[in-house]
Amino acid sequence: MQNRLDRDLMIPDGFSLVSSTQRQRNGEEVRVERYQREQAIVPNNAHLTLVFGDDDRLISYNNFLGNPDLSLPSEDGLVQQAIGVWQNLDADYAQGLQFMRIDTLKRFYLTGRGQRVDFDVLWVKFAHANGSYNWVTIGPGGQVMEVERESRWDYMRSRRATEEWNYDNWVLAREGKGPQLEAPEALA
Repeated sequence: MQNRLDRDLMIPDGFSLVSSTQRQRNGEEVRVERYQREQAIVPNNAHLTLVFGDDDRLISYNNFLGNPDLSLPSEDGLVQQAIGVWQNLDADYAQGLQFMRIDTLKRFYLTGRGQRVDFDVLWVKFAHANGSYNWVTIGPGGQVMEVERESRWDYMRSRRATEEWNYDNWVLAREGKGPQLEAPEALA
């Protein structure tokens, strides 16, 4: 890994900025940056997406380049690791977090040849005193794969209410280039 955003979050070797766009997220103007090896954006390829708030705080970090040959860590110590990530990113914000649960989820990316590479991750979820949901996702080899803050929930529809500019399939649905995603994903 070449570049570090901080002690826990890295930009993979060979990745460079290929896109920076302004979007709306929870009524706030945000900057969505995409890093990858190739210049052409191919949905669901190996890439890294960052979302920054209008005050330049990191809202979301999503690394879609997990190594399926590495093992997931045990759940022992994961909550403490996730809390450490939050404290390093924003110690004041971290004070409002309350641990909820750990889930095992699937993530994937497509190789340059279109081959799908699946890998498991451990999703460490927190509630915040501001009413939002937040998480740190740990992937193969213990690498931090995702961090997200200030995600809102639509209780009436049992799905996420916050826009998902960090997930290609949601963006495709939003642009009318793909199907609407099933709950719990946000309506596009």
